[in-house]
Amino acid sequence: MPIAHMNWNILWSSAGGGTLEMNIGAQKAAGQVSLGQADGAGLCNSGIRGFRTRPDPAGPENVTDFGNNFYDWPNTVLDQSLTSVTFALALGSGQEGTAVCNIFRWS
Repeated sequence: MPIAHMNWNILWSSAGGGTLEMNIGAQKAAGQVSLGQADGAGLCNSGIRGFRTRPDPAGPENVTDFGNNFYDWPNTVLDQSLTSVTFALALGSGQEGTAVCNIFRWS
């Protein structure tokens, strides 16, 4: 099945990290993040902090939250009815970095 559309954005921080939420209409899609660049000494990480799905169009969204520990953040999520992905960047003191955030949608 070919990719029909892609949304992307850059998450940048120089203040310890941050999050970026991207929303779409419920559909088969994958969210994926990668570290774009980092400057400064210490550990840094990018990942997916959480995501939402809506399996029943008339029902509520299901929320998955991976928590504050960046070791628990996956780099990719896939779901048949994805509606939102929250991307995250964790940086140490005195660091600056970017994360490349993508949502791929299938036809």
